[in-house]
Amino acid sequence: MSEAQKKAYEESADRWILPYGKPVKITSLFGDKERIVVEIGFGMGDATRQLAAMKPEWGILAVEVHKPGIGKLLWWMERGGLENIRIIEHDAVEVVSDMLPAGSIDGFHIWFPDPWPKKRHHKRRLIQPKFVDSMVCALKNGGYIHIATDWEDYAEHIIGVLKESTGLQNSFDRWAAKPDYRPDTKFENRGIKADRVIRDIIFKKEIP
Repeated sequence: MSEAQKKAYEESADRWILPYGKPVKITSLFGDKERIVVEIGFGMGDATRQLAAMKPEWGILAVEVHKPGIGKLLWWMERGGLENIRIIEHDAVEVVSDMLPAGSIDGFHIWFPDPWPKKRHHKRRLIQPKFVDSMVCALKNGGYIHIATDWEDYAEHIIGVLKESTGLQNSFDRWAAKPDYRPDTKFENRGIKADRVIRDIIFKKEIP
């Protein structure tokens, strides 16, 4: 961690970081915000702070384990007066299954998760059936899962897993148009420089 990140973490963690544990009361965190989204694996927090500034009417629950990234996001929050973000410093799979009440979330954002490109590492990929089912349970009816990746084989894997999850429907024929709320990210720009195609995938929970 840089000195600025350490200072931000030490001074702001108690205010903005939620302890891992019992289910959170979403309304007590964000009041009557128009939309509650969960950002999983926000890295250094740049896209998250841009989204929070662009959409102050949204509540953002940001999940990450990388302490320097958390410190940097806290620094952005204090610098920019961003009060619509809360952070959970814990493994996302456990946070979603243990802390998010059923039907409480409007959307999940997972932008450029680690692709684990080697075949022997595919089991480490975040997007797996059990995790997706946990997200579906936490979603409100009509809520969405939005994943972006620059790795074609991971994109195919993601679409396959989401299609098999009960209650989810692809919002597009296949790949989604990039929504205006998703900022450009460092990993996206790296993918573009490497001539990889950026793919957005958006599925909605639709239960009659």
